[in-house]
Amino acid sequence: MAGSIRDRLTTAVGTLKEAGDYDSAAAVESVLAPRGYLLLKQTRSSASTLTITITKDLRQALADAGEEFGVVFSALAEEAYRKVRDEEWVPSGPVRGPGGPKAVLNVSVDDELRREVRDMLPRLSQEAGFSVSEGNIVLTHICDEVGIERPNTADEDMLYTRVPKTLLQHFQTEAARQGLELRQILEDGMRALLDGSWLPERHPYFTAEKRGKRKGPMSESDRDNLRVRVDKTLLAELRSRQDELSERAGFLVHPGLVMRALLTERLGTPAV
Repeated sequence: MAGSIRDRLTTAVGTLKEAGDYDSAAAVESVLAPRGYLLLKQTRSSASTLTITITKDLRQALADAGEEFGVVFSALAEEAYRKVRDEEWVPSGPVRGPGGPKAVLNVSVDDELRREVRDMLPRLSQEAGFSVSEGNIVLTHICDEVGIERPNTADEDMLYTRVPKTLLQHFQTEAARQGLELRQILEDGMRALLDGSWLPERHPYFTAEKRGKRKGPMSESDRDNLRVRVDKTLLAELRSRQDELSERAGFLVHPGLVMRALLTERLGTPAV
């Protein structure tokens, strides 16, 4: 049969969806996703569920980004545990989440891997000077991977998110063609947001129409970091007013969403 295993499995996903077997289609997509192979290891060992309490707005923002990139949160969770075990990585500090209605994020992690990391946490907490929890480890890594900034985790003058590489290249090329600087676009837009004359749309770059065109999970090499240094006073005000702006908009207005929405509105998106 012609085609790579990935191509054939992607075709199988479409066939399963056409047949109405969405659960099986989702299972195949999970394995195809970046790091999805880690889920296969759980079939050869026991795994348990880690439940992380977050806000509904953050849960929706994660769902939007996860759907766009085709990532599997359980695979990212296992990667976070492995970073702790193998590199002794810990988040930069404890994070107090914003207020608002709560939701949960459930991820499945190999039991042996969890035990190994749990045994390390007392020492890592003592060295870090704060309690290093499983939930903070997993949530921080997932947010980093999909480009959602968590409070107290980012540079004081750096806007950051993750985008498809084609979109990043488009922003850079189109800005150069128009003689614009990304920094100026962002700072002007942030001022408009803060003075109440502009609000971003919820994931304006991710619509039902575009969702239908995604052929399969986006590989890690197809995503890239979008980082732009901006006025730190403006960024500090944006971060301090995130709860207020999110309540007004009805969804999580995190700095990465603001950056991508502003650049998309000003520079457009690549032709499909």
